[in-house]
Amino acid sequence: MKKTLLALFFSLTLPLMALEEHELVFDNEGPSATDFNSYLQEAYTDKDWWAVIDYADILSYHFAASPFAQEASYLTGHAYFQLGHFELANTALNAYLNNSTNHSHFEEAVRMKFQIAEAFQHGVKKPLFGSHKMPKWLPAKEDAVQIYDEVIAAAPHTEMASASLLGKALVQCELEDYKPAVETLQALIRRFPKQEAAALAFLDIGRIYLEQCKNTSLDLDLLGLAELNLRKFKLAFPREERILEAEKLFAEAQELFAQNLLETGRFFERTKKRGAADIYYHKVISKYPATEAATVAREKLHVETVAQ
Repeated sequence: MKKTLLALFFSLTLPLMALEEHELVFDNEGPSATDFNSYLQEAYTDKDWWAVIDYADILSYHFAASPFAQEASYLTGHAYFQLGHFELANTALNAYLNNSTNHSHFEEAVRMKFQIAEAFQHGVKKPLFGSHKMPKWLPAKEDAVQIYDEVIAAAPHTEMASASLLGKALVQCELEDYKPAVETLQALIRRFPKQEAAALAFLDIGRIYLEQCKNTSLDLDLLGLAELNLRKFKLAFPREERILEAEKLFAEAQELFAQNLLETGRFFERTKKRGAADIYYHKVISKYPATEAATVAREKLHVETVAQ
């Protein structure tokens, strides 16, 4: 039932309800909070989500002291969620969690907030000006981070919290907030050290360090942190199959540093500074012996030895 139809319903079938300056005014013999709650519950059963929102608004505004009004914001949030208006749903669910004294739908409300954060994290956008009548064009990644934080605060020791920490770190990484992303994942490991999510966190930290090595100037501190993370991963989950993938990530990071040394050696070789070139070739072999760059460096030194 749309709002325009609901207004028509009031004007035609509720003679005890009058309009004054565009606001509904109820006299003593008009429909009660119980009546409107019955209408709301019927609309909820029929999945008439716009009618749910309309009746919930009436209960919240005209019967604020009623116990039915305390659940109205939850039902509004649920209705907007079903309609796909996630920003409005989150606002209503926040009102329920922050203002209601009766949180009979606490778990459902928090779970919906988590699902909203997941939707935003996966690319669902917000409408312009926060209106359900406007197109959904605005990115909502930063909203996802905030909602994840709210879920973590509301249910700190649940699987939703660990999943929220993973989702939050993913968004931070997409936004190139690498340091906060690592801190988020490390918080997950500390809070849920034995869960599978912690193993995923170790792996994601390795990915972030590799991404930083690719996108920023090569920093040996990053490589050291990546090696420390790999050691901690092996210690915490010695039989974890994902360790092999983590080792590949670290090896790829090592290869970047090895190739950098190799290219420096090649530069000196091209400029006829063979002694300096050999120093760098030896560095590649000693620091990163298992890399492809080290294989090339060995061949370079072997060719020189044969030539001599």
